Amino acid sequence: MSEELQSSYDRVAEDYAQQFRDEMDQKPFDRKMLDWLIEKLGGSGIICDMGCGPGQIARYLHSQGVKACGVDLSPAMVQQAQSLNPEIPFQRGDMLALADVADNSYGGIAAFYSIVHIPRRKVVQALQEFKRVLRPQGVLLLAFHIGQEIKHLDEWWGKEVSVDFLFFETEEMKSYLMTAGFGLEEVIERDPYPEAVEYQSRRAYIFAKKE
Repeated sequence: MSEELQSSYDRVAEDYAQQFRDEMDQKPFDRKMLDWLIEKLGGSGIICDMGCGPGQIARYLHSQGVKACGVDLSPAMVQQAQSLNPEIPFQRGDMLALADVADNSYGGIAAFYSIVHIPRRKVVQALQEFKRVLRPQGVLLLAFHIGQEIKHLDEWWGKEVSVDFLFFETEEMKSYLMTAGFGLEEVIERDPYPEAVEYQSRRAYIFAKKE
């Protein structure tokens, strides 16, 4: 992934953490999806919060008694996550090449909106890396914005950035997952929460298994 994306998140890490650290408190459906992931795994293995930001997903998983960890491209974001959640391990990593993560490391992966920064031509590559680091029969829970647009930010919290947010059609993402070798399980869509809670886009959640 690009140095520009990393440096952009480094610059806004503190502001981002302040806004999103507690977002799961306002998202009961997302918590339900994570509960379902936990249930599917039955206590087998670590669940990685992939593209963890300040670690709000990992923190929820940990609160449910799950062994959790987090990976993020931005060193500053990893610092925020570790500071907010000292009992959970976090590390820097690039989803396109998880060089410091061994094969078959995780029972599950929760990738909530982290795929949105991957150019379409590289999505399958990222999904293949997810598959590599999952154990056999491991489960990926992938969440993303539904659509076809690309939303670009060049300013965020008053700081200069260059960040693209890609939206994906559900059938498109299903195709990428199957190309990467995943078996599809469940596909769920929802309307957005109120504007005060999140950006107004439809969301998709896909459960996929390493077979």
